[in-house]
Amino acid sequence: MIRQEITELLKRAIKDSGFKVAEAVVAHPENAEFGDYAASVALQIAKISGMRPKEIAEILKSKISAYAKDEADKQNLFEKIEVAEPGFINFFISKEYLQNQVGEILEQKEKFGQLKIGEDKKINIESVSANPTGQLHIGNGRNAFAGE
Repeated sequence: MIRQEITELLKRAIKDSGFKVAEAVVAHPENAEFGDYAASVALQIAKISGMRPKEIAEILKSKISAYAKDEADKQNLFEKIEVAEPGFINFFISKEYLQNQVGEILEQKEKFGQLKIGEDKKINIESVSANPTGQLHIGNGRNAFAGE
């Protein structure tokens, strides 16, 4: 849910800055020093725009910070947002925001965390994939009938 909120803020900042990008991905960085979430979208935009990735990241950071300050439910979302070389945007979630989530969890009970992502859409899950560089084995055949 927090990732989704950050992604929406990031998409809005990209659009309002006049940048275009296929997808804005927000993920957990491998190293905790780089925050709770990070985005490398400035690197993608730099390839298209010709601007420096760090310059793009700074523009997006300032817009996201402004949006978070203006929206009551996101005012304390970030402890800080920082830009790292070559153009990563690192998001640090505030302890206050996380503590407020406990009240939200208690209020929503079993419904907490339910998202509407993919609702009413069909998906295809492949349970078997023959690796063209490896040999087939009994596990490939055994798992093949589990799907529909």
